[in-house]
Amino acid sequence: MPSSVSDPSTSPSQGSRQRVTLSRKILFSGLTIILLFGSVEILLRLAGIGASQNVEEMEFTFPIDEYNKHTQQPLLVRDETLFWRPRSGVMDHNSHGFYGPEFEIEKKPGVFRIVCLGDSCTHFGPASYPDMLRVYLDENVPGQFEVINAGVIGYTSFQGKRLLETEVLKWAPDLVTVYYGWNDHWLARGKQDKDQDATSSALMTTLREVRLIQLIAMATGGFEAHRRTSMRVEPEDYRDNLRHINELCQTRNIDVWFFTAPHALDHGVPPYLVSTGEVKDAESTLPLHQKYNQIVRDVSEQSGARLIDLAKQMDEMNKAELFLDDHIHLSPTGRLHATAEVIKALVSVGALPNDLEQ
Repeated sequence: MPSSVSDPSTSPSQGSRQRVTLSRKILFSGLTIILLFGSVEILLRLAGIGASQNVEEMEFTFPIDEYNKHTQQPLLVRDETLFWRPRSGVMDHNSHGFYGPEFEIEKKPGVFRIVCLGDSCTHFGPASYPDMLRVYLDENVPGQFEVINAGVIGYTSFQGKRLLETEVLKWAPDLVTVYYGWNDHWLARGKQDKDQDATSSALMTTLREVRLIQLIAMATGGFEAHRRTSMRVEPEDYRDNLRHINELCQTRNIDVWFFTAPHALDHGVPPYLVSTGEVKDAESTLPLHQKYNQIVRDVSEQSGARLIDLAKQMDEMNKAELFLDDHIHLSPTGRLHATAEVIKALVSVGALPNDLEQ
């Protein structure tokens, strides 16, 4: 019987030594990469390349971080449900984070509560249309009405629907006005609103702090180099959001009044809309906006909700007096007209006496 001879290549002790050597090489390579990466990062920071991106940001066309950098105090904060919202107590925002005076969640008996949903066209003043409406009602029928401005800059109908579901319905409004459209048809950055996950941006926020990643991003087109081929809220989703808002209110006997979003795009499309990626091109912007306004009209007609067709009205007026230079936001004169239309509607439904001065 032949004697067995051990093969050195299969010696357990030698195989173990090979594994240890390989592990050391991997560990050494890893440490080398980490040290190299760290050294480059330190050099980039010392050289002042890149900038702090520590302001909260999400992947939207609406530049939350940039907006915060150019306000006296950072206004917008991340919100898991609404994506972002204003900070309470900053720039005349109340403890609930909405622009305007304080209000109690529980409505006072006998008070007619109006909640104004919308984007920046509703949100900001001085003298936003909800502000003007509040002043008029307080002066003419004191103590009978309460107006809450729930407009938020950059919001779409998707965010408005969520705001209604999670907060506004708890306020037991008697009337909800709805004024969206602009942000809905701006091009999506990364994902559409319905596909966004507010918590997923925490990793992106961390990565934006790394100077080497910032340098690579700048070289390859930047963090904003997303494909933009769809709107934040596509037309049929916009229709569904408006329907859902109306249905939620109807089941609670809350009236809904839809506004079309007036414009002066026929006087020119602001170049920044193209350069910042809100729209594909200037030529398609007006027809697209008109399409979204028609959806508002259709939903209003089909649901029986009241329509305040500001777009149609202002098409027949002097737009130079009604709009700011961006041809999107209303001037004080334009906001006064919107307020007057709400007052007329309140009179027509009997919520206000018809002998009040307008």
